[in-house]
Amino acid sequence: MVLRHTAIYLGILVAWSGAPSVQAEEFEKNKDVIVVTGSRVEQALGDVAGSVTVVTEQDLEDELAVDLSSAFRYQTGVSATGNAGQPQALNIRGMGGNRVVYVKDGRRINDAYDGGQGMLVGRGYLDVDGIRQIEVAKGAASSLYGSDALGGIVVITTKTPTDYLSGGEQYASVQAGFNGLSDETSLSGVFAKRFGGNATSIQLTRRDGKETQNYQETLPKFDYQSTAVVLKSQHSLTDTSSVLASVDYFVQETEQLIDLGRYETLDDNSNLSFSLGYKSTLPAFAYDNLDAQVYITNFEQQSDQLRAGNGRSGPYIDHNDYRFEQQIVGAKLVLDKEWVADSIKNQFVYGVDFERYDTIRPRLKSRFDVSGQNVFMNEPQKAFPGADTDMLGIFVQNNTALIKDTLDLQMALRWDRFDMRAKQSDLYSAEFKDIDETAFSPKIGLVYSLSTNLRVYAQYAEGFKIPPHDQAYQSHGVEPFYQILPNAQLEPEYSKGVELGLRGDFDNHQFVLTTFNTQFDGFIASQLVGSEATRIPGVNKAYYQYQNLSDVEIEGIEASYTVWFNDHLAIDGGVTYIHGKDKVNNTYLESISPLNGYLKARYELGDLSFTTAIRAAQEMDKVPDESKVKTHGWGSVDLFAQYSFGSWKLNGGVFNVFDKQYTLYNNVAGQSAEGDLSQYTQPGRHLAINIKYTL
Repeated sequence: MVLRHTAIYLGILVAWSGAPSVQAEEFEKNKDVIVVTGSRVEQALGDVAGSVTVVTEQDLEDELAVDLSSAFRYQTGVSATGNAGQPQALNIRGMGGNRVVYVKDGRRINDAYDGGQGMLVGRGYLDVDGIRQIEVAKGAASSLYGSDALGGIVVITTKTPTDYLSGGEQYASVQAGFNGLSDETSLSGVFAKRFGGNATSIQLTRRDGKETQNYQETLPKFDYQSTAVVLKSQHSLTDTSSVLASVDYFVQETEQLIDLGRYETLDDNSNLSFSLGYKSTLPAFAYDNLDAQVYITNFEQQSDQLRAGNGRSGPYIDHNDYRFEQQIVGAKLVLDKEWVADSIKNQFVYGVDFERYDTIRPRLKSRFDVSGQNVFMNEPQKAFPGADTDMLGIFVQNNTALIKDTLDLQMALRWDRFDMRAKQSDLYSAEFKDIDETAFSPKIGLVYSLSTNLRVYAQYAEGFKIPPHDQAYQSHGVEPFYQILPNAQLEPEYSKGVELGLRGDFDNHQFVLTTFNTQFDGFIASQLVGSEATRIPGVNKAYYQYQNLSDVEIEGIEASYTVWFNDHLAIDGGVTYIHGKDKVNNTYLESISPLNGYLKARYELGDLSFTTAIRAAQEMDKVPDESKVKTHGWGSVDLFAQYSFGSWKLNGGVFNVFDKQYTLYNNVAGQSAEGDLSQYTQPGRHLAINIKYTL
């Protein structure tokens, strides 16, 4: 069905590609997009045999993005969960969580982990200021990035000192903003300077905000503050080699006071990374370019909680100290070599990755009675014991121009070795099996140029993911309601994906149309494995366990189109349709979004521009069973304006202009149809503004 519909759309787009040519200045700004997700080295987006979404620095500024969620409002195949001041995660074509790898400036970002009852704590502990580009490669990317790239890869690149300087000797800017989504105020400053062969930059950002409210504004209130510091120093060793040292620090504190002394929460999340990179463009026998990096990252998440309760011996106050800590030590080496054999041009990309994860999940509880007397102190609580994980990968890719300017062949293969060992702890009586896995991940793609402006591409790729430590080793619950059981027999997930697409890149319009189908084997999901009666009448204790499911299928279509009518007016739109099922149980997957899309119209008049954006989604009735919630269709209108005057730039926007009430399906997927879901409604009309001054 998907392939048949795609053939019709291909015909329409090919016919439209003969439209009259109009040269537009704005088109020139976006024509030559360079990405690294396709080959681990810089490559033109049009040469990639697969789908890659790119969010640029300009997009982030114009759309007043303040986090990952707002950065992907107007994209196909990518959705987000979580709001400002909270953990966030991206969903790529129905895949999210630890099935997606996040890489920032060459470093792997910390894992997400399961918080129980389907709650996934994401990774949104980073700042978007200073980001040059975010790339999202959709579909399996294990052939280049290894485990966890089962569903895709998110590559975040921040600006270097030379990006800021642009050939000059000094750069400075300051900007301030307000976002009504969470009443967030922000202040950011950048300074960069060249010292002979050295260039250094520092960026500082401070944000203060409140909870993102639902439409009815009934959610519990909290305050958050975040501070981000990125310090980078580049030094040119020779004309062809350089080193880049960086320090990346982010800390966010969230404080919630619902009932003084009875219900309080203070969350402290911090991420500190040190990195040293070396690049050489001096050709050698084995390579033309060399890119090496070593880094260390420390992520700490701490939640201090006061919780009032009432037990058999009377009322009490619990002091909870819950933590998640992960240290990552990593190294990478990427080399590429070009040569011509029998008039055929080859680009050979190869390298090695190594990461060592040290993960712990300590949870301590102290209890006091109403008189303040200690009942017990720092009693360990179960969650999962943590793990030591070593990951080694060796990869190779060959990009071959079989027919010059007409047919390119891209083949990749990666070998990975993983060793995961549970931490020893007297708290857990279960036996936790060490997980030692080896995997081969191939990829093959073709890009065929039908004309100078029209290309068709096809790709087959395999992916895999080792069982994450929280799912394999999780062993905790909330009495007397539920218990999560560890699974010593959990196996890796595997995927096989096929993608077919058409790209058009003309003087006055461009488009991308993609259809895809992915089969998953050993898909990991939480299953209800038993229940038993409790001492509370009408309440049964449920037992859950993560298990491997076989034969999960996801398929869909994505289309995006941009047309520049003249130097002033442009229209951009996109639509995504995804269908996914667990074929063992013949049920729909909860992670699939309904048919959705966006449409933007931009008008430019000198230094002033206006944008009208519409986002919409169809009703969602493809749920696992009738007991699960369905959502209504919705549409929302946003307005933006940008104005540049001298060294100043002003951005403003109104979101949800018509104050519509709606709910995103991804935020309620799997919930009971009988429950009150008003807390998940999206905010009403709100404003955002940002002003920037560049010295």
